[in-house]
Amino acid sequence: MDAPAEGSGSSLLGRILAYAQKIFDLPQQLEALPDHRQKPEIPAEVFVKSLLLLWLCRLPSFNALEALGRRGLGRRFLRHSMPSADQLGRHAAILDVSGLRDILGGMYTRLSRNKVLLSLRGHRLAAIDAHEINSSYKRCCPDCQTRQITVNGQTRTQYYHRAAVFQLIGPGFRLLLDFELLGPHEDEGTAALRLIQRVLDTHPRCFDILLGDGLYPQARFFKLLRQHNKHALVVLKDERRDVLKDARSLFGPTPHSTYQDGPTSYQCWDVTDLDSWDSFPEKVRVVRSLETTPVTQRRNGQRVREAQTTEWVWLTTLPADEVPVATVVLFGHERWRIENEGFNELCNQWHANHYFHHHTTAITALWLLLFIAHGLFHCFLRNIKPCRRHSLPVYLWAMLILAEFLAPLVSSA
Repeated sequence: MDAPAEGSGSSLLGRILAYAQKIFDLPQQLEALPDHRQKPEIPAEVFVKSLLLLWLCRLPSFNALEALGRRGLGRRFLRHSMPSADQLGRHAAILDVSGLRDILGGMYTRLSRNKVLLSLRGHRLAAIDAHEINSSYKRCCPDCQTRQITVNGQTRTQYYHRAAVFQLIGPGFRLLLDFELLGPHEDEGTAALRLIQRVLDTHPRCFDILLGDGLYPQARFFKLLRQHNKHALVVLKDERRDVLKDARSLFGPTPHSTYQDGPTSYQCWDVTDLDSWDSFPEKVRVVRSLETTPVTQRRNGQRVREAQTTEWVWLTTLPADEVPVATVVLFGHERWRIENEGFNELCNQWHANHYFHHHTTAITALWLLLFIAHGLFHCFLRNIKPCRRHSLPVYLWAMLILAEFLAPLVSSA
């Protein structure tokens, strides 16, 4: 998957758009999204391409896109003038989200075929977690969730949206594949179950092991995954769970295995064939890891080096004879990538925690387009020559794209 040739003064944004067409046929797929409007004045592809530019240039609002995009570099890509902010918001609320999911699925297929999304130690990993998009005391819609917050001694109703996100994880690359908004009175587990089922129906071979945090040691998740011959690996925190109580009674004072990986030393316990989970018919496995890492801290103006120990406990259906305990520990820590390479990056660098248009369909469509832009950006960046790619941090490459988008405005000033 080679990027278009470097040099010849071509802009980075232009090269990304050319790469999107060459590798993913993305412009044509966006143009093929259905439009159910009667006698539209502006073609539908203009709107969806404008929204893709919004994410690629990491602009903070529709107003910024309208103001900066009328003479910016993206006009050639749109082949049309930039729609207004109100027009963008109205069209985002009627976008075909199933078509956008199909585009993401096509990106996954292409990345898999081109050996970009690879297995880790023979297993394909995925992670699922929930994220709160935004909250407000004033702006709301019928699909908002609500909670009561005490502010200055007064109880106020806060409105917010929360979503379950599904991310594929491989060595050196990751892909945000899909997400599902929670309903107004829905818990995270129900939306996550709906999301997992859709991924299993549309991409049954995209993962072998699903990673989750302390919310997901639930029988309904494990049953669904085992019905499709998938495995679960989730953090086990709740001390009230019978399976954790039984495992702790069997851990013993002496670890079953120890090993060193870099500066961190691991003491591991591995308890298999536990049948104390009454609501789940299969036997499960519990892995405990005590991890000690030397850290340097400043105390009383002096740097002090001391050992810091953390405990992790995971519940899994992975068989011990196929997946050794060190691999289970490695996979368990890979779950953090959905936080670090997913939510943190999207909110801090992509303005994903902003309501561009407060409508359920608009939020869903914009986040799916964000996943497309996020995957496209990182896939393109990995194809730049290493000597150039490593010369700048990732966020500066994003700033270069924005600078090139704004260049015509500066030159005409």
